[in-house]
Amino acid sequence: MLILGLDTSTSCGSIALVDSQKPLGEWNLNVRRTHVGRLLPGIRHLLGETGIEIGQVDGFAVSVGPGSFTGLRIALATAKTLSLVTGKPVAGIPTLDVLVENVPFTEGLICPALDARKGEIFAALYRKDPRGRTERLTDYLSVPPEALLKMMQGPVLMLGDAIPLYGERLEKQCAHPITFAPPEYHFPRASILCRLAIRKLSQGDQTHPRELQALYARASDAELNRK
Repeated sequence: MLILGLDTSTSCGSIALVDSQKPLGEWNLNVRRTHVGRLLPGIRHLLGETGIEIGQVDGFAVSVGPGSFTGLRIALATAKTLSLVTGKPVAGIPTLDVLVENVPFTEGLICPALDARKGEIFAALYRKDPRGRTERLTDYLSVPPEALLKMMQGPVLMLGDAIPLYGERLEKQCAHPITFAPPEYHFPRASILCRLAIRKLSQGDQTHPRELQALYARASDAELNRK
């Protein structure tokens, strides 16, 4: 199964082409530019370099959040359009589920944490068994750092772009030891997104592109203002 994966949920855009879980190519770029101007050129570049045409792709994968509201909409709109135009399925994967797989075979609690702005963190707690299988222990959250600390009932490994902002504060206030993953682990990778999507699509679990929705984990400013 040949899958094209798109992730624009954080400042680091990621695009990958994976064939039966073997990565053919991956493009990651973390710069202060909007994803809208670089996503389609990035897709064209990756397909061109791998010699793959869009019609050869068997399906698409996209990170659905939580993450940057604008960023999520860019990748979602692109993945939906590609799915509708080609007639190929699309799988939406929560961003935190992708991020946690940056640290396979890690025992104990794992907490991927992304900057949610407004003084909050997008996060969830996970645990892996000895075979590396992942279990999510909480909902996908948007919480202040102090609220997240109350959920950490043991040593925890943390990763994500919230670490440079809140890591020192969390480490000082947490009742349990916190280990931080290296900076290169702080962003979701589209190759991992594709691997998770292959598993999902192989089980016949797919969503019609028109029904695919972002996982925001909290109301947008527009929704709050409307209320």
